[in-house]
Amino acid sequence: MPRRRLHPSARALVAGLLTAWLGVLAVALLAPSPAGPAWLVETVSRIGTEQGLPASLTALSRVEFVLNVVAFAPVPFLGAMLWDRLTWRDWTAGGFVASFLVEVVQAVAFPERSATHADIVANTLGALLGAFAGAVVVRLLGGSERPRTS
Repeated sequence: MPRRRLHPSARALVAGLLTAWLGVLAVALLAPSPAGPAWLVETVSRIGTEQGLPASLTALSRVEFVLNVVAFAPVPFLGAMLWDRLTWRDWTAGGFVASFLVEVVQAVAFPERSATHADIVANTLGALLGAFAGAVVVRLLGGSERPRTS
């Protein structure tokens, strides 16, 4: 199947969205105060509780985990549309490395932030899910055909 590239205006839109999301992530992940992320977790938990979700789903630790997954998924999803030769493995490894580095910075430079292994797991899972979704979209758009490797 021949490769079809995104139209230049669509590529510019995707690149703009990716850049904007990376900016949002940088602010949220590298802010010295945990106030913003804590507020978001508490708000989502409260809304879930108000909507009748069970307490097991609205527990702060569970909501934080899910939000960490959701935070990292757009990067490989959008990135796959720009660089369709990168595989889900590349994006997942990149998500792991980026998450690990963020947690190291939080642990070393921001004593008020809590660096946890659970955040690395959640962020890496988000990268994996985003990479799979991006691969599906690239395939549907007629992206590159790569030989299957095990």
